[in-house]
Amino acid sequence: MKLSQLRNLLAVAEAGTVRQASKNLYRSQSSVTKSIQQLEESLGVELLHRASRGVTPTAAGKALIARAKVIEAELRAARNDIETVQGAGSGEIRVSASPTVAMALLPRAILGFRRTRPNVSFQIQEGVYPDVLPEVRMGEIDFAICLVPEQPRDEDLDFELLLKDRLTPAVRSTHPLTKKGKLTLAELLDLKLEWVIYRRSHTGRDVFEQTFIAQGLEPPKSTIECTSFACALALVESGDHVTLVPSQLFADKLKMTSIVPLVLDSPMPPWNVAVISRARHELSPVCLAFLKQLRQSALKPQLAPKPGQEPRRKLR
Repeated sequence: MKLSQLRNLLAVAEAGTVRQASKNLYRSQSSVTKSIQQLEESLGVELLHRASRGVTPTAAGKALIARAKVIEAELRAARNDIETVQGAGSGEIRVSASPTVAMALLPRAILGFRRTRPNVSFQIQEGVYPDVLPEVRMGEIDFAICLVPEQPRDEDLDFELLLKDRLTPAVRSTHPLTKKGKLTLAELLDLKLEWVIYRRSHTGRDVFEQTFIAQGLEPPKSTIECTSFACALALVESGDHVTLVPSQLFADKLKMTSIVPLVLDSPMPPWNVAVISRARHELSPVCLAFLKQLRQSALKPQLAPKPGQEPRRKLR
């Protein structure tokens, strides 16, 4: 069993066809096919179901792919460690972030980090809790940074609270409600507005509904659900819709001008923004350095804990 064979298997499983995997790997189809066939022969088992429309992993293939992902993650961590020891200031960090984190906290942290480590590369993807947890467990990503509605209990993972955020109702900047002054959440419900929910998983609806339930209110019935955060924002920007978004989205007022938060006369419940990584797994020095940068970036003005709020702590 060779590393090149495992990488070819991973590429084919991810692409769904040998042809596309070969393009992604910049190799010929015949060499990729031969590599996987040799791997199957050495193991004495079929790893892929072949069909005219593509390939899918067999049960044995799924088991090997899961292990191969861990091996690939460990090799990447080893490269990061060696590069750090050599003083190269380089390496690779893979991050999954929820949409609002990807628009506010994460870019600020990456820009601050690359001022002193310009040779470190990043791979960034969008993901939400709890969908991202399997990728963190398998080592496919180093960190997941997302809104966590409850205190997680998972022995395989470390959760660290970066900041306590609050959801806020938001509308387009020219919406009549922006001139109404302070409203309570109950008064906002009485206006019978069309609400937009961003929902990539059940957590999206949980966060939305619990915001109202926490104040003894029934969540609005008239809603549009979106799995695209960009679409949810576009609906609010171009119509009379209202949505709930984390207040960190408005930390940089110059960036967000088409949508504005509504000032409420009733407090909104807090939600945790946490960074999630594997437990019992020593992060590479470059990852530890970025984690430190994340903590610093989370303490920027408008995102720092208010007086009387709990300090940042481990969620374990």
